[in-house]
Amino acid sequence: MLFYAITGLINGIISTILGVIVYFKNRKENINRAFAGFCLAVAVWSFGYFIWQISATPKTALFWSRFLMMGSIFIPVTFFHFVITFLNIFPQQKRVLIIGYLLSIFFFISNFTPLFVNQVESTLSFPFWPKPGPIFHLFHLVFVSYAFYFWYLLVKNQQKSTGIRKIQIKYILLGSLIGFIGGATNHFLWYNIPIPPVGNFLPAI
Repeated sequence: MLFYAITGLINGIISTILGVIVYFKNRKENINRAFAGFCLAVAVWSFGYFIWQISATPKTALFWSRFLMMGSIFIPVTFFHFVITFLNIFPQQKRVLIIGYLLSIFFFISNFTPLFVNQVESTLSFPFWPKPGPIFHLFHLVFVSYAFYFWYLLVKNQQKSTGIRKIQIKYILLGSLIGFIGGATNHFLWYNIPIPPVGNFLPAI
């Protein structure tokens, strides 16, 4: 599907450019490195998504499905890393962050086996849509849990913030809601729910 391939390419280009700009703006700052790490995860997911959508064979599609998931696995924990750094609550949330990275490493390793991405098969108008292995369900739970948790932290801190800080948190909250919800429309077809990934262009926002 050319439309979805293009959305992946656009997401990849924008996240790469933004990550490079933020990193080299001040690469010694933890917050710059944390956000660049998040952009890298999104870029891997997005470029893998693009090539997966234009794949011509099941074998190639399966490879690129697993490639894109290498990025997707690290998206929630790297954004959580950025959020707790930005909110200046890193010490209090360090244990949750470490758990997130350890789980992500576990998912990353299992991603190369059918336990994570089992196979690809025709779904709706997509000739090669990935289907989950048993470990994918745990990943999905972790993904959603971290997303709701960093949104909770953003809302909590915005309520007690003032001035430019309050506005910054509002934009981070709004942008992440748009991006993550848009990207989440990809998850329906994993579970044979006939809803196409219509929001896949939103992560670029």
